[in-house]
Amino acid sequence: MNPVSDIEVYQKLTAVADELDSIAAEGATLVGNAALTTAAMTVRGMATAVYKHIMGEAEASALDS
Repeated sequence: MNPVSDIEVYQKLTAVADELDSIAAEGATLVGNAALTTAAMTVRGMATAVYKHIMGEAEASALDS
């Protein structure tokens, strides 16, 4: 199994969040919609944390140059 890069983790988390948003838009009940929307926000938050980590590494590399 090959290691997954941080950018791939970000992309996959973003794709999962988008899919959850899409499913929530089609949700049959308010409770299901709320659960899916909350899950999407949580996953999107994780993606944002990974993105900020990636950007922090990029800034540190630029400062080291």
